[in-house]
Amino acid sequence: MNILQSLEAYTSAQKWVGINFIILGTLLLLLAGIITFFVTKTPLASGMKWGALVTGLLIIFGGFGYGNFNNKILKEGEIAIQKSSNEFIQSEYERMEKVDKGFLTYQLTFAAFAIAAIIVILFIHSPFLKGIAFSVAILFIGLLIIEGFSHPSIKAYAAELRNEVQK
Repeated sequence: MNILQSLEAYTSAQKWVGINFIILGTLLLLLAGIITFFVTKTPLASGMKWGALVTGLLIIFGGFGYGNFNNKILKEGEIAIQKSSNEFIQSEYERMEKVDKGFLTYQLTFAAFAIAAIIVILFIHSPFLKGIAFSVAILFIGLLIIEGFSHPSIKAYAAELRNEVQK
C-alpha cells in the first residue's frame, strides 16, 4: 500500500472515532432528556441529568473537532506528499511514534477518570454528586472502548511509516 492510501485509511478510521464520540454524546443527551421527562425529580436524577447534559455536549463538540482535525491532517498530508514525499514520511513517522506511545497514557487517563467517578459513586454520600459521577463514568468508559477500537489503525499506519523510513 502506498503512503497516501495508508494516510487515507488512518484518517478515515480516526474520523470514525470522532463520529463515535458524537454518537456517545448524543446518547448522553438522550439520557439527560429521558431523566428530565420520565424520572422523578430526585437529587440523584438531577445530578445524572446535568452530568449527562454537560458531558454529552462536551464530547459532541470534541467529536466534531476531532473529525475536522483529521480532515486537516489528510489535506495537509496530500499537499506535503506532493512537495516532498521523503520529508512527509519522516515528519509523519515522528508524529505517529508519539501518537502510538501516547496511546497508553490516554487510555490510563480515561481509566483514572472512570475509576475516580466510581470511587465517588461508592464513597460520597451526596446523591447529586453520585448522579454526576454516573455520567462521567459512562463518558470515560465509552471513551476507553472507542479509543481501544481505534488503536489498530494507529498501529497499522505507524508500521507502514516505519517500513517506509527503513527503506
